[in-house]
Parts: sequence; structure tokens; C-alpha cells
Amino acid sequence: MYRNECLKISKELDEKLIELKSESYHILKYSEKAVAYCKSALLEIRSVVLKNGFDNQKDEIEFFKNIKPKIYGNLIYYTNIFSVETNRPNSSVEVQQKYLILELDKIQTYFHDNLEFYQYYLCQTTNLDDHYFVREMAEIRPSIGSLHFLIDPIFSTSHDHTVAVITAYNMLSVYLNKELEKLVSKCDKCDNVENEEEDFFDFELYWTDSKVALIEMIYGIHSTKAINHGNIDIKVLANVLEKLLHIDLGDIYHAFAEMRLRKKDRTKFIDYLKNRLLDRMDDADQRELT
Repeated sequence: MYRNECLKISKELDEKLIELKSESYHILKYSEKAVAYCKSALLEIRSVVLKNGFDNQKDEIEFFKNIKPKIYGNLIYYTNIFSVETNRPNSSVEVQQKYLILELDKIQTYFHDNLEFYQYYLCQTTNLDDHYFVREMAEIRPSIGSLHFLIDPIFSTSHDHTVAVITAYNMLSVYLNKELEKLVSKCDKCDNVENEEEDFFDFELYWTDSKVALIEMIYGIHSTKAINHGNIDIKVLANVLEKLLHIDLGDIYHAFAEMRLRKKDRTKFIDYLKNRLLDRMDDADQRELT
């Protein structure tokens, strides 16, 4: 009874994740949605197990060794993806490479720290399954890795969490290595497009309003998180627009502090921009009526 329901939930989760991947979301939005799907599926199988129980110890071992860790591993994987990409430096290729390599080192450290069980699991050994994957048999010494069991002992064994982490970290290792490959490829292309980029930034575009007006726009755009979902430093955004629009904005932080001190019209240029756009729309509407 429990097995069919749990396998159905697991299959539905796989289908949702495949569909989600095809929708081409930004990685942060994608991983955030994936975490929500995995969390929901994990709660569903928990409900099924607590309601129906297991017919025998063999079924319990199968569940905590294979079924739960698959869903739980996906949850850990996408949670890590979200964390990695949220904290990923918006900097040079070299800095990003160092960051990703450090993340890979953390994975290797975990495998090394859990080497004995890792080998047991990879070799598909079974002689200690009744110790690792049966709830009442678990003997836990308090540690970070066993907190899940201490919090939810009726739905955890001593090592189902470890299997889930191993599953997640194997997937995460593949993801991180692919990201490193992308950076290497990007680095190789840099030399080929360098001259083209220089030509682009030499295009005659100039900011012809005040510096403060542009700074106001930059802070407005950054506040909406409209670029990279907000994962860009405001100084980086300012530097890009300075180069594109051939202008030196100076100390944007000081300029922003002065804007905050305005007694009125704190968003003077943005308000002006809004009014001019509305006027343009009104003019277009009027022309269509005549």
C-alpha cells in the first residue's frame, strides 16, 4: 500500500522537475520552485508512511534506504543550488572558478568524513541495513548530521539523511563541474570577442542629463531587482552604464545620501520620467482618435 503511493509521488515529482527545467527559468527561480516541489513531495510520503506503516522490516529498510533519500536528496540538491548561486560572486571568471572549486572541496570533505558509510553504500552492502535504516534500531550520538533524526525520529533513521546527502552531493558535483566548464569556455571566447566588445562600447551613446538623474535611475532599477533578480552589486551596475553612456558618475553613494536629504522631490527624475511617458501615451491616444 505505502510503496505504490510513495512511488507515485516520487514519479510525479520527477515529472514536475522535468517540466520545470523545460520552462527556462533563471537558476534562482528554478531552484526555488524545485525546492517547493521537493518539500511538498517529502511531506506527502511522510503522511503516507505515518498513516499506513510498514508490513515488515524489509519494507522499512527499502523505504529509508531508497525511496525517501531520492526525494530528500533532490530537496538537498536544489537547496544547495539556490545557496551556491545566491552567494556566487558577480566577478571575474577567475574569482568564480575559485568559488566553485571551494564548493567542490566541501563535497569531497563530506565524502571523506563519511568514507566508511560511503563505501558501504556504494558497494550496495546490506549486512548493516537493519542498523542504518530501521528507526527503533538507530543509536544516535548528537551531531549536525543527525539533527534531522532527533527532530523527527518517527520519520528518520540514523543514515537515511546521509544517503540523501550523498545523492544530492553527487548531483551537485556534476552541476559545479559543468559550471566550471562554462567558465573555461567563456574564458576561451573572451579573446575572440574582445575587439567586438570594444567596438560596441565605442558606439556614440552619451548621457545628456545630469549625473544625479542617472544615479537616481540606477538606484531605482537596482531597488526593483529587475537585473539578475537583484544579484548584482549597485557599483557594478553603475560601472556598466558609465562605460556604455560615456560618463563618470563619481561617488554614487555620496550622491544617494544627498538625494535622501531632499525635503521634497526625492525621486525628481523618476517622477519626471513617469510624467513624460504618460504624456507620450496621451498624445498617442489623441492621434488615434483624430
